[in-house]
Amino acid sequence: MDILKNAIDWFIGLGGTYFVPIVMLMIGLASRAGLKTSITSALLIGIGLTGLNLITDFSVQAMQPVTKALSTRLNTDFSIVDIGYGSVTAAWSWPGVPWVILGIILVNLLFVSLKWTSTLWVDMWNIWHGEALGVMFWAFTGNLWLGIAVGVGTLVLSMFLADFHAEKFQEFNKLDGVTIPAPSATFPATFAFFMMKIINVIPGLNKVKASSADLKEKFGLLGENSVIGALLGIVIGIVSGIEVAAIIQLAIKLAAILVILPAMLQFVADGILPITANLSTFMKERFKGRKLNIAVDPVMLLSDPSVMSTVVIMYPIAIFLSAFLPGNNFLPVASLAALPYWIGGMAPYTKGNIIYNVILTTIWIIPTTLVATQLAALTTGAADLTNVLNGSVAKDVLVNCWDEGGNLLLWVIVKISELVGIGG
Repeated sequence: MDILKNAIDWFIGLGGTYFVPIVMLMIGLASRAGLKTSITSALLIGIGLTGLNLITDFSVQAMQPVTKALSTRLNTDFSIVDIGYGSVTAAWSWPGVPWVILGIILVNLLFVSLKWTSTLWVDMWNIWHGEALGVMFWAFTGNLWLGIAVGVGTLVLSMFLADFHAEKFQEFNKLDGVTIPAPSATFPATFAFFMMKIINVIPGLNKVKASSADLKEKFGLLGENSVIGALLGIVIGIVSGIEVAAIIQLAIKLAAILVILPAMLQFVADGILPITANLSTFMKERFKGRKLNIAVDPVMLLSDPSVMSTVVIMYPIAIFLSAFLPGNNFLPVASLAALPYWIGGMAPYTKGNIIYNVILTTIWIIPTTLVATQLAALTTGAADLTNVLNGSVAKDVLVNCWDEGGNLLLWVIVKISELVGIGG
């Protein structure tokens, strides 16, 4: 038993960047993806995760002095550093990783067999959402198994939400036989489901018409991530009162972050998809005659022009809303990369109406940003436990992100846990 425990500890000790590709290699081989596909996919995943690590460190180093200057200039506290999708690395680097993966796979197979769900969870990559909440709750309680329970429980809830939203996702995006169980899509979609019921009974507002014109075509350069990043850098630099040279450097750095970050995520997605496709075929052979929806990445929700049009509009709104939000100590910059997935989840219910997209996203950002302030200690604790930051920030500096770092469900679980004397 000690030998097995030591072997597992050694494997986890490699870090998520290194053991996740090995796990995916084994899944690929087991699902008959073939040696070549399995190896190349595993390497792409490793490359993407390595790139995420590098861009996380770069983001932290770029934004620390700026948030400090901005805090002083506006007489506010933006001391929580945005690490964007740095939480992904922590999510894949804790001892609960294999147990959360095993847990959701076994629960999913059981529920599919019992016909309690029609979602066949073969999207291995987006298990990271549950992993992220799990490692944060582990940091909060110090109890590994409670962390694993929160991770698996969140994914099971999101699986049922994927069942509920599947028809809307398919109809709006012209997809067939798939659904998206990632919480970054299902949670905002659930929010939009209820909010549109309210909007639809408000006189005047329920008659608003807004086209889904693609802003990238309409406004040219202003729709490019690199230009958006540079403009954000210039505006934030001017508002924070830093020197001209520092403003130029910040503009280039934020342009790089908003271009490189999606590219690294795409590397991971490109590695995951071939394995997921083979795993899907492998599983469908074992559930013949059943109408199942295959779990896919939320990137599938970004095809409608209204989504990215809304994203471009929301970049400046999100920055300045967060800057002047009472009680907020977190300024999202790298975390802006989460916007497309949230809006992609909402758009099927707004029917691509950009005005509704902007209203719903603005409302969604407010509690998410405040929760990111509240849960920063948990994200920082998770980063410390997994050594993600690797000394790139001072010991007394808090870090967080929007996607999962601002998860409303986890905040509720934490508050209930505090009431019953768990964690803290």
